[in-house]
Amino acid sequence: MRDFAVRDALLYIVANNPRTEQITFGRSIGAETIAVDSLAPAYLDVDPSLVFDLDLRSIETVRKLKHALPRHGGGCRIFLIDPHSRVAAVHARVLGADAVLPASASADDVHAAMRAHFGIRPTNGVADVAVRQSIDSGVDAMNGSFNALADDLAFSVAGVDAASGQIADAIKDVGVQEWLTTVKGYHVGTYQHCMLVTGIASAFGNGTGMARQDVIKLTIAGMLHDIGKAAIPIEILDKPAALSDEEMTIMRTHTVIGNAYLTKRSDLSADILSSVRSHHELLDGSGYPDGLRAEQIGDLTRILTICDIYAALIERRSYKEPRSPAQAMTVLEDMAGSGKLEASLVREFGRIMLANQAG
Repeated sequence: MRDFAVRDALLYIVANNPRTEQITFGRSIGAETIAVDSLAPAYLDVDPSLVFDLDLRSIETVRKLKHALPRHGGGCRIFLIDPHSRVAAVHARVLGADAVLPASASADDVHAAMRAHFGIRPTNGVADVAVRQSIDSGVDAMNGSFNALADDLAFSVAGVDAASGQIADAIKDVGVQEWLTTVKGYHVGTYQHCMLVTGIASAFGNGTGMARQDVIKLTIAGMLHDIGKAAIPIEILDKPAALSDEEMTIMRTHTVIGNAYLTKRSDLSADILSSVRSHHELLDGSGYPDGLRAEQIGDLTRILTICDIYAALIERRSYKEPRSPAQAMTVLEDMAGSGKLEASLVREFGRIMLANQAG
């Protein structure tokens, strides 16, 4: 089974019969390793970022890539080449390189190039290590959880609980904006969104002075809110455009699927389970899947809904530019004004997120 965490988000393209060290490197950058002859359109129609580790002095290799690659979209294209080969450098530019790095480049070099491409400012020093470790822990926990749902296996509460603690501590130490900035430079697609919601939810819990156990609970809810997307067809999940009505109907089943799986396979608390099912419900009854109204929606779910909407607004997607924190808050405030979100929670959320805004 393809690894859910990285599929169609970041691909590492190598020659046929990838070497063990190449597969290891692919994992270290958070990518799926693909042999060039296996680079089918299905991998590319969601506009992933691409890292190429090929001999671009070969005309045949360049011809294969020209034939396989679509018009350059929003994803980042990085080529690892022999720094002494002018021919390879020229071919990389012809193929739409956003960055050209030496073949000896490290995972950190690749991530730095991606952050530069997307205009993302990195964190530094010891704090950066703690942030990355917490993100890696969260992604590993989500990957295991999403794959467990796909295979209908038992859910590991311990892994998610430990990762949530790391995330909560990292955000408390460095601030939510630093943490979110790193997530945006580290992962794209579904896992980026889930990690953004996770961090935002954790920041809300910390910022409102919740007890640690409640911060962890809210962080777990953020991490798992979209677990049902493990069962959504990938061509819908990572479509690089707005969904059709039919596709949206399918996408909306993720809330019911996630809740059903966790109810069956975990011993998570009732309010976390409810938040997974109901994080798209709105106070005026216009949400889904059950059209719940205010008195039927619990506090944890109300908070998670705000975090989910905010995360979607500040994300860059292939079909939209990200909104600034202030612009995203304007949307939330308008929704609160129209009775869809709890106004007091939105005000408190804005106080926390804007106070932590970096630049």
